[in-house]
Amino acid sequence: MSAPLTADVLALGLCAPGLTDVDAFRRWHADADAPLPAGHHADAAAARMAAGERRRAPHSVHLAIEVASQALGMRDAAAIGLIHCSAYGDIANTDALLQTLTTAPRATSPTRFTHSVHNAAAGHWSMASASHAAGTALAGGRDGFGPALLAALLQLRVRPTPLLLVLSDAAAVGALADAAPCACDFAAALLLAPAQASGGPRLQATLHAGSAAATAPHDARLLPWWQGNPAAQVLPLLEAIGAAARRDFTWPLGSGTLLRVHCESSP
Repeated sequence: MSAPLTADVLALGLCAPGLTDVDAFRRWHADADAPLPAGHHADAAAARMAAGERRRAPHSVHLAIEVASQALGMRDAAAIGLIHCSAYGDIANTDALLQTLTTAPRATSPTRFTHSVHNAAAGHWSMASASHAAGTALAGGRDGFGPALLAALLQLRVRPTPLLLVLSDAAAVGALADAAPCACDFAAALLLAPAQASGGPRLQATLHAGSAAATAPHDARLLPWWQGNPAAQVLPLLEAIGAAARRDFTWPLGSGTLLRVHCESSP
């Protein structure tokens, strides 16, 4: 077992089908009779982006910018770093780009190519928020949340200033949907800070040898999202924070290691 890594959760962002922010998620979650919202796509306003950039950017970028903006709130983003984790990047854009390359390669769009790189959302966030802090783009496949959270906690230990952890994947379309299955849109963001006397949710994480499945949501209604979108691995943590509950979680890191996280939350 490693020495604990700690952080406080200052704020959250969320965007999913039918639930456009954390408050909407909490209201839905509190109603035990409410079904999971139907549909595959989420309405991501991404209002922080300049109008021209918002028109050019794909839906996957809108998802990431929207939840990051929610978690940031009115804070100054200039010195707040970003870690963005996506299993697949922009599947729809990549699918369209590959189709064009196979049928009419000279018609390939430079804009589509620009957004096919995995750090497109991180770059758009830097522009939209006027942030000069470092941004990192991670791709951990379907088990990306554990490595992304570990990266954020380690960065907070080295550079003890607030940090945005953003997780997002858009619903898959086209021929790539079989190779990179993603059933629906889902994005979430956590604004993390070094542990202090904030009175808010606190995370304490340790590394362990072993293998185990990721912790599933307590609420079985959330399983379609949790199983259908890699970014939704964060849902059990959002449940605990929303319920002000003490809970323990496990997320695999690969190579026979696990991240175990204890969350203590207050209303």
